[in-house]
Order: sequence, then C-alpha cells, then structure tokens
Amino acid sequence: MIKKVFVDTDIFLDVALARKPFVEASRIVLSIMENNIAAGIISSNCIANIYYILRKVGGDEGARIFLGKIIEYISVISIDHSNVVESLNSKFNDFEDGLQYFAALQNQCDCIVTRNIDDYKCSEISVYSPIEFLSLYQGKL
Repeated sequence: MIKKVFVDTDIFLDVALARKPFVEASRIVLSIMENNIAAGIISSNCIANIYYILRKVGGDEGARIFLGKIIEYISVISIDHSNVVESLNSKFNDFEDGLQYFAALQNQCDCIVTRNIDDYKCSEISVYSPIEFLSLYQGKL
C-alpha cells in the first residue's frame, strides 16, 4: 500500500474553495492523510501558492486558518537548490511541477496525487488523479 503521498496544490484548493465537481474526491484524499492511512506531503512552494490564492479570495485570516489545519496532518518539505537545478534541466514543461516532482522524488514519496496528470508525463513516481488514488483504498476506508 502507498505510504508517502505528495499532494499537489490543486487538491487543497479544491477543498478550500469547494470547487465542484472536484471537492468531494479531494476531501476524501485529504481525509486519508488526516486519518493516518497514508502520510501526506506538500512542498513549501505549494504552501505559499495556496496562501496567495486563498488570501486573494477570502483574506489573510481565512488563508492562515486553512493552512494551520492542514499542516496538522500534512508534512511540509523544502524545495532546495538541487530541485531547482533538476527542474531547470528536466523535460517538465511546467517549471513549478518539476520543482514539486524533484522534491517528492528526493523525499521518497510513493506517488503524486494531482488533477493535472499530464503535467507529470516524465515522472518516475506513480501519478494518480484523486479518483484513481481513492480506488487504491476502496474497501479500506
């Protein structure tokens, strides 16, 4: 079973912003981490991006409250110099996705959960949509 899961920014924003039709599957993905069924991982730049978007939509206080709740059960990993170099020299079309991928790889994540699977075509780590990820846990929730 998957033990260490890198969760992409879009999953958190689906929940925070109640984005339909994605909110329910994304909420269940996060509940797997909250209930210690799998270890959730997020990068420091994802945290910054989530804060930026939530602050624009609902203000500083709401953004801080949401982030405070998720970091109770999601571990934050750093983006370091080697991740930047690797992303710059990679085949990733999106530099930010490359940063996240190389940080996840460096931190030995078993998979990445994202709604943007096509952005991770050159990933050596398994990449799942929320629905695909949840199917792995069917009968265990």
